[in-house]
Amino acid sequence: NYTYGCNGIPLPDSMPYCVNLLDTDKITADVTKAKELADMVVVFPHWGTEYSYEPDSNQVYWTNLFLNLGVDVVLGDHPHVIEPVETITREDGHQMVVFYSIGNFVCNQNEKPRVIGGMAKVSLVKKASDGSCYIKGYSFEPVIAHIVFGQGKITTYKLSEYTDSLANENWIKQQEGCSDFTISYCQQLCSMVLGEDYNPTTSKLSVTLNP
Repeated sequence: NYTYGCNGIPLPDSMPYCVNLLDTDKITADVTKAKELADMVVVFPHWGTEYSYEPDSNQVYWTNLFLNLGVDVVLGDHPHVIEPVETITREDGHQMVVFYSIGNFVCNQNEKPRVIGGMAKVSLVKKASDGSCYIKGYSFEPVIAHIVFGQGKITTYKLSEYTDSLANENWIKQQEGCSDFTISYCQQLCSMVLGEDYNPTTSKLSVTLNP
């Protein structure tokens, strides 16, 4: 679990261990040890450029490091919007799944792309016969932060269960430039960011790697 920084707040000199920063030596040591102790390795980076739909150069750099070290799954956040999901294969055949940004799950930000987040799911398998491990498949299911102020009202819906009637109740609809917040808008954005593996009919990205 690593972060690019702490929004300008310095780490206490007496407690440099309280937050793990993205650092090549630190990551290399941690992942090397984790691979000795665990069947598979998952990394949670707090990275990227806020409100960007594409991974930036820093995300690409760390992704390549994770892949070279043998990480299996990367689950990222920080941009406040969703970013692509992809499978990267190392020269020796090792596969790594990267969720560059899962977006917001709950929020009250006043831009319509920021109420669209997602839930990631990865199926990991360990064979009883030889102990080998692999990623069977993964999915990403978009969710909508339903912003209706009042105790017990703000909540989160799966996009597959959201409706234009609910969208009309969402506070985001009242914000400047957000009058077109509809199911169609949400589906178009998800399709644009998630690409051909995203199915608007089911409102889900689903990929099988090793049946």
